[in-house]
Amino acid sequence: MAKRVRGNKYTEAWKQLVSAERLRPTRVISRSDLDARTPFENDFDRVVFSSSFRRLRNKAQVFSLEPHDFVRTRLTHSFEVSTIGRSLGEGAAAGFAPKCAGLESPRFLRDVGTIVATACLLHDIGNPPFGHSGEKAIGRWFAANMNDGKKLKFGNEQERDDLIKFEGNAQALRMATRLQWTGQDFGMNLTAATLSALIKYPCASYEVKPEGAKPLKKFGYFKADELAFQRVRSLTGVSDYRRNPLTYLMEAADDIAYATGDIEDVLKKGFVDYETIRESLAATKTSESRECVEKYLDGPYLSDFKKVDARERQQLAIQRFSQMAIRLMMKSSIAAFLDNFDSIMDGAFSEDLIGAMSMGDLCEALRTVMVQHVYSHVEIAYREQTAWSVISGLLSAIVDELQDRPDGPLARNTYREAPPHQAEQNNLSDNYRIALRATDYISGMTDGFALAQYQRISGMRPSF
Repeated sequence: MAKRVRGNKYTEAWKQLVSAERLRPTRVISRSDLDARTPFENDFDRVVFSSSFRRLRNKAQVFSLEPHDFVRTRLTHSFEVSTIGRSLGEGAAAGFAPKCAGLESPRFLRDVGTIVATACLLHDIGNPPFGHSGEKAIGRWFAANMNDGKKLKFGNEQERDDLIKFEGNAQALRMATRLQWTGQDFGMNLTAATLSALIKYPCASYEVKPEGAKPLKKFGYFKADELAFQRVRSLTGVSDYRRNPLTYLMEAADDIAYATGDIEDVLKKGFVDYETIRESLAATKTSESRECVEKYLDGPYLSDFKKVDARERQQLAIQRFSQMAIRLMMKSSIAAFLDNFDSIMDGAFSEDLIGAMSMGDLCEALRTVMVQHVYSHVEIAYREQTAWSVISGLLSAIVDELQDRPDGPLARNTYREAPPHQAEQNNLSDNYRIALRATDYISGMTDGFALAQYQRISGMRPSF
């Protein structure tokens, strides 16, 4: 049972947290009376119609360059996360808003749900090709190619750490506020509320503490994007290393979606058999999790689908279970948010909602399947090897081109520098700017395009 949320203590904070202000004043005038969208729904639409979001359809969720249509891509995963996030946002707001004067309106619930949903759409938009393998490959290449007699030398700690700890979350903020350029400043020009909810790690790269509190385990913005980061924080009233409370809901939506979705995918591909999944789920301890497994996995498997072909029977049972597990874990994570509402609002909550919710053991059991039987699989190792070869080859070629031929046609037309913000001061080193031009170009690639470009520039598949 969720604890009772305090009265008016956080009302003013929430009014600022759902700020509809944008980093650049909007130029939309004379909006039609028939356009009933809120500013946050406008954000959602801007993301859906952006080219950077579209490209997620050919970026890996778990399996890169995957020919199987059943298996999720970053695009389908992001839509699933967003659907869950909207429900989490509206559900959590329904729990605390009636106890905060001025927040009781249906419009507030709708706004909170939309903000979380849009942040969920954006959460992977900065991921480079090949997912987390691509992130690691970028960091590994820079660690091996800077300073110590190398061509890339950095005197600034943050610039250096931005690259060797390269982070898709920071690239997502960069994509939304700069790289998805419309010819005007600040990229998509989303509301401060949406961007604030997106920032999972409110710290710089040199401040990262992997063993510390959750908000400090990774970094959330590059040195080049500090202006946008600080404006978002100021407009929403979030300071120090505190997260926007809605970020916890976005993160929970992501955790729930990949825990359930990835299990469906790996069973379909034959990476893990049904008995192994069921054995892992037997480790759940709480009554809610055990009931979910017995009622919505064992029940359909033993009764509803008992006359179906064995392989399809297993797949159907896992799908039924996933549907119900999502519903129940959503309910559990909302309860965890309300139970920890005061500490979340005060910045004292240092874990994630999945770890605090009553059904956290179910989510952990599903993760265990992936860790023990999928991430260590030889096929994943081969795909990681491909990621390293492609990413390192691209970075070597692009950085060499930018350093050796800064005025050449590729530098002018292909590896272009990101548009500057009007109010920012350029205090970045030349090598850092070159590095960002390379990582910006690569991060925008799909898996297939990255492979094709690598083959092209390495001479394996020339285009002439």
